[in-house]
Parts: sequence; C-alpha cells; structure tokens
Amino acid sequence: MTAPRTPPQDLFLVVSEPIEPATLLREAASPASGAVVSFLGSVRSPNRGDVVHHIDYEGYGSMMVAEMERLCAEARARHPLARVVMAHRLGRLAAGEISLAVVVSSAHRHAALQACAEMVEELKARLPVWKFEAGAAGGAFVPGRADAGPTL
Repeated sequence: MTAPRTPPQDLFLVVSEPIEPATLLREAASPASGAVVSFLGSVRSPNRGDVVHHIDYEGYGSMMVAEMERLCAEARARHPLARVVMAHRLGRLAAGEISLAVVVSSAHRHAALQACAEMVEELKARLPVWKFEAGAAGGAFVPGRADAGPTL
C-alpha cells in the first residue's frame, strides 16, 4: 500500500543570485492546478524621469521570510491555493533584472490571480527591504510605502 502524498510546501526565498522564473514556475505547478500565475518585478529605467544605473537592495532575510510566510497564510485564509512561491533578491541589480517574484497555483484562475495580486501589494508594503537607487542624477534611498515608517 502506498502512503498518501503530502502536498508540497510553499517556498519562500531571499537570494543574492538572479531569480530564475522557469524554476519558480516548476516549483509552483502541480497536476491539480489549472492555473499558475506569476508576477515578476524588475528594476525600471527610467524611473521618475531619470536613468537608473542600478538599485542596491538591502533587507533583513529571516524577517523577510517570516513576513512572506504570514502573507501566504493570510492569502490561504481567503483563497483555495495549491502552492505559493516567493523570491526576493538582495544586492546590486541593474536595470531590467528581476528583484521580486511571486508565483501562485490553484485549481482555478480567479483564486490564483486574486491571491497573487494581493500578495504583491502586501509584500511591497510590509517587507523589511531598503532600496538605494543610483542613476545619472546621483543616488538616493527610495521612500517606501510601509505603514511601519518612512524608512522602510
């Protein structure tokens, strides 16, 4: 007799190497999931009218993972999800490089789309990440939108 398979665990990553979307999509997919939705956030140039050479991302890794776990649990309370994969990159990223990935799978597209959108918005507001943007006009920390304070 074969033991029942336990569902795959969600995956939360804080990385310093490039994020590989294909790998994250494979991690989130399952035969029972009719929908796999992804969001990839990348360094934008120009930003606010200025050329961006790079962004230096700094963050508190273990706290980032704990917050990702909380966000996922909140999304699971609202939506029937199969698997959630989140990755945030820290370090120096050039324009066009991926800084954030959220991949959500579910039996149906509506739940996956809604959950992905909600988690992206909450990640932007709640993760302990600081961004220093360097460009043609010099450099500055990018003000965050976190409720915790203006330095996040």
